[in-house]
Amino acid sequence: MSISQRLAELLAFGELVERPSSFTGYDTARTMIVAPEIDRVATKPFPATVAGDRLAELANTLDAFSEGGEFSVSEDCKEKPPETMLARTCPEQDEFWSIRVTSPEQTPGIRLLGGFAAKDTFIALAWHLREDMDFDDDVADLRERWRGLFGSITPFKGRSLDGYLSNYIVSK
Repeated sequence: MSISQRLAELLAFGELVERPSSFTGYDTARTMIVAPEIDRVATKPFPATVAGDRLAELANTLDAFSEGGEFSVSEDCKEKPPETMLARTCPEQDEFWSIRVTSPEQTPGIRLLGGFAAKDTFIALAWHLREDMDFDDDVADLRERWRGLFGSITPFKGRSLDGYLSNYIVSK
């Protein structure tokens, strides 16, 4: 079974959710697939609190991805400039990535963890407040969650950044 076939099953059963842009709907440049709990926390209304502001920024980042917004990307899992929006996790050969929500600036941010199903199609399976993360443990949990959903099907592997994503810049 291919990753696209399994993804279609998971979407049909509600185990994953396609999250279109809240502005453009399903007419998007990229596809964002999320775990249901990510969809719940990234859907309006947001409380008028710092926590609500953080979740609103998470929603804005998901929208920006879907709408084809320019993302800064780092392929190096160990050295990532602070402004990097999409970064590999270690070990790199596992093909997992972190989408880094860094706003509002006065907060540590939020991290989404997942992998690609195809070019411009990201599957986010976990989210964490940055200050609560144990990165190695959280990536290990992601690996197990991926296996629970996809079995032996591994995340998509591009030959270069162009294989993963359109409209990006390399973080240096």
